[in-house]
Amino acid sequence: MMKQNTVMNSTAVDTVSYDHRRPLRVCFISPLGYGLYNPKSCRAFGGAEVQFFLLANVISGDPAYEVAVLTTVDRQPGVETRGGLTVFKRLGQGRLTTTAERGVRNHLQRLREYVSAFRDMWREFRRIDADVYFHAGAGVEVGAYALICRLLRKRFLFFIASSADLWEPYGKVEGPLKWLFPLGIRLAHAVVCRSDEQRQRLAQTYGREGWLMRTCHPLHAFSNEPKNSILWVGRGVPLKQPEMFVDLAERLSRQSCVMVVRAEIGQEGLMQRIRDRAKNMPNLTLYENVPLADTEQHFSRARVLVNTSTYEGFPNTFVQAALHGVPVVSWRVDPDRLLSQETIGLCASESFDRLVGLVEDLSTSQEKRETFGRRAQEHAYAHHDVNQSAAALKAHVQSLVGKAS
Repeated sequence: MMKQNTVMNSTAVDTVSYDHRRPLRVCFISPLGYGLYNPKSCRAFGGAEVQFFLLANVISGDPAYEVAVLTTVDRQPGVETRGGLTVFKRLGQGRLTTTAERGVRNHLQRLREYVSAFRDMWREFRRIDADVYFHAGAGVEVGAYALICRLLRKRFLFFIASSADLWEPYGKVEGPLKWLFPLGIRLAHAVVCRSDEQRQRLAQTYGREGWLMRTCHPLHAFSNEPKNSILWVGRGVPLKQPEMFVDLAERLSRQSCVMVVRAEIGQEGLMQRIRDRAKNMPNLTLYENVPLADTEQHFSRARVLVNTSTYEGFPNTFVQAALHGVPVVSWRVDPDRLLSQETIGLCASESFDRLVGLVEDLSTSQEKRETFGRRAQEHAYAHHDVNQSAAALKAHVQSLVGKAS
């Protein structure tokens, strides 16, 4: 069982006083998150973007804070107001191109792009003028953001988005400037982890003690809708292995299976294979690019949530499922051994046959399913409330910027 959602400051940092007569300004850097703030844009987004979206909206309700979001678009840059949020849109400068397109550029071209992007972000940070900036996920930009914040005497918090971010020596970051990523972790004023495992790895690799803040979600009343489906929710990218779920649906031909997939630029072939196979499978229903709020109806009707990813951080879908009393069955991902310990579900330990057996057993055994579901929901309510996480994040921020003299 995991500990209560808490935050611990590990590294002493110098404090900078701010004028307490004005709201404290925070900025969530979410390059790929625009689809959450403007669902009509149909932009794909991931779990890290969802977490920032949820936290930003909660914190924006506190008059002691002004909340900005810095995101990336491929056209029509500018500033939008979305509820209590100010959304700054900047042009992507190649950030939204495919991996293949980026790969053909030579090192000199990419270096020029990085320098241009650094200057652009410097201007954006000065325009936004936040006291604290947040960013999630590995990349060379982590070092750039940390350097800019140090030069501007701002605070920078880095959030671990995936356990792969802490794989030695550069996580999954590649290219001639990959050294900027570990530099950014070392220069960040704080590093936020989603699990105890991440905190341990951070300490081993960087000698830093991370702040622990669990993946969070709004709490809601338990749904009494009939539960009749086996559910998969995620991005249509190779690391999520969505085709494994299609294979699972083929094996469980008598079970109703539902896929909720967010299509990604550059993965058209993968998505087309899934569409073609789903057309010939009467027990598999495919939904594409479902808005975040609309995913809840699928969780409320699910018997089991299946995860087929090769790696994750702490998936949003685990929390969403648990809040609906839906047990999780995972092919591999098992943050803090919550599945191995049978707290919120079960882990197949990379065995596809075991995955099939566990899903079939849970989906057909109401007693087992309800037992796991109750434990999962109790755990989610105790540890993954977005209001609790937002309060903890505000406490982080206050400890970093210091009190007005």
